[in-house]
Amino acid sequence: MDAAMEITQQEGLEALSMPRLARRLGCGVMTIYGHVDGRDQLLNLLCSRILGGLELERTAGTGGREALTRFALALRERMLRFPALAHLLAQRKLWSPEVAGLVEWLLAELTADGRTLEEAVAAYRLVLAHTLGSVLYEIPRTGAEQEAEYAAWWRHTLADLPATAYPLLHAAGERLGEAPATGQFRAGIEALLDGLGSPRHS
Repeated sequence: MDAAMEITQQEGLEALSMPRLARRLGCGVMTIYGHVDGRDQLLNLLCSRILGGLELERTAGTGGREALTRFALALRERMLRFPALAHLLAQRKLWSPEVAGLVEWLLAELTADGRTLEEAVAAYRLVLAHTLGSVLYEIPRTGAEQEAEYAAWWRHTLADLPATAYPLLHAAGERLGEAPATGQFRAGIEALLDGLGSPRHS
């Protein structure tokens, strides 16, 4: 699994194959099949390994809103550090003991606040979708080189637009060229949770 993580970090998720992993480990492909059934299981194990390092304090009595906020921030940090996780969660149906324990805790905190189970599931799915979508947008714009390229792209794009016809775009150009940041993400989560409102069954 360490070798699989190295491949995905260095070359991307698409590069992770059984032959590629065997070459990295210096063994035959059939040796790999002695440990995993195939690439699907390998990807599930990879997801579990990455999620296992999620830095999230799960204490009873945290409260649904705080639990969802902690979850969103921790998951975002983990996906930005390991972009393969974001792509795995977006593309595949993945389940593991780590995921089960995490979702159980979130639902417990949300229902303890007075939400119905249906409301708790809806809140969890909404925050998950927002977090995943935000990170997939952030990944190609995160890092010094990517941030500089993103800002340059905006400058070049706006240079082709006449300021008289697009005055607001030009006025907002510097802000539009800023890479996404934690503050922006947190503001989005707060707005989302505000929109969910207080539990109706407290």
